[in-house]
Amino acid sequence: MDDEQLFDELLGRLNSEGDSAEYSYEQGGVLLYRFQGIDHDPPFVLHVDARTLGEHLRAMGGLRELFPDESPDISALQLFLVRLMETVDIVLSGLDSSDADRRHLVPVASGVSSRTEPPVSS
Repeated sequence: MDDEQLFDELLGRLNSEGDSAEYSYEQGGVLLYRFQGIDHDPPFVLHVDARTLGEHLRAMGGLRELFPDESPDISALQLFLVRLMETVDIVLSGLDSSDADRRHLVPVASGVSSRTEPPVSS
């Protein structure tokens, strides 16, 4: 799959099962208005576009053993979505009010990081 197809697949999955997400050029990422069946106001912002998502998923590599019936690209996307869910769950379960402000989600080598501010564009 090319980067645009992977990004379209991500958006499709983020908009399934009653959830709602859309890409915002102004915000520099995908706005998660409804995620995991929960409305978010303000929305979480997943800071990826087609290119950065593709680069991140290719860097993950070697995931065929986790999802043997899927292509390497889809295997990486599925694990990325699991990491995204885990990160959002951690933010939402935080009792510290500063955790609630961690609405900016950024891909990192270990999965997805939550931050209070958007990443600095390079």
